[in-house]
Amino acid sequence: MAGPPPFRGFLIDADNTIFDYDRAEREALAAALAETGLEPTPALHEAYRRINDGFWRAFERGAVSQEDLKVERFRQLFAEAAPGCRADPAGVSRRYLSMLAAQTWLLPHAAAALAELAGRAALGLATNGIPEVQRGRLERSGLERHFRAVLISGEIGMAKPDPRFFLLGAERLGLPPSDVLCVGDVPATDIRGARAAGMASCWVAAAGAAWPPQEPGPDYTVRDLRALAPLSPPPVFP
Repeated sequence: MAGPPPFRGFLIDADNTIFDYDRAEREALAAALAETGLEPTPALHEAYRRINDGFWRAFERGAVSQEDLKVERFRQLFAEAAPGCRADPAGVSRRYLSMLAAQTWLLPHAAAALAELAGRAALGLATNGIPEVQRGRLERSGLERHFRAVLISGEIGMAKPDPRFFLLGAERLGLPPSDVLCVGDVPATDIRGARAAGMASCWVAAAGAAWPPQEPGPDYTVRDLRALAPLSPPPVFP
């Protein structure tokens, strides 16, 4: 079972844990849709988020591939919210992903917190995101150097909340699972998966976020990544 702090390793989610995904999605989607002649209205964006969330939940259940997800979410969006649009969903998907990969907006304090934590513990990035997007943002943000391991569902053939995802993360950090804290913002994937793997979990709760009552609670709750330092060993100075 998961042990108490200090934790010698951290598996950290990417979207809305490190990166400001909501802002990145909003800007990339607006630009991609504008090229089709569609006005990126709040209603259209909300429809995309609903459809996209449904496809990601299906992906996490193994009901749809990531390749199909990329395109079919736009096909469904056009069918439901813009039936007169004749844009090619595959082309819009490619443009959207390219723009999303270029977005490196970070949540407040994330860069400084990761730099400090990397001096104390082994860090792994653990994300269900699309490889070209996550690799692009990680490289462009300059954060890649902080991570000993990078686990992206589209590269390793399994997705959170599969407990094997988390156990593989601990293995790649070279640590027993009891020494690793799993950190993320989504209760049903980040926290549920860590619990199923017998690992400690930490929920990054956005302002106003409420814990879903049907989910068993996390071991820790923080508002941002600065709160992880007290859960790690003291820094090692040369």
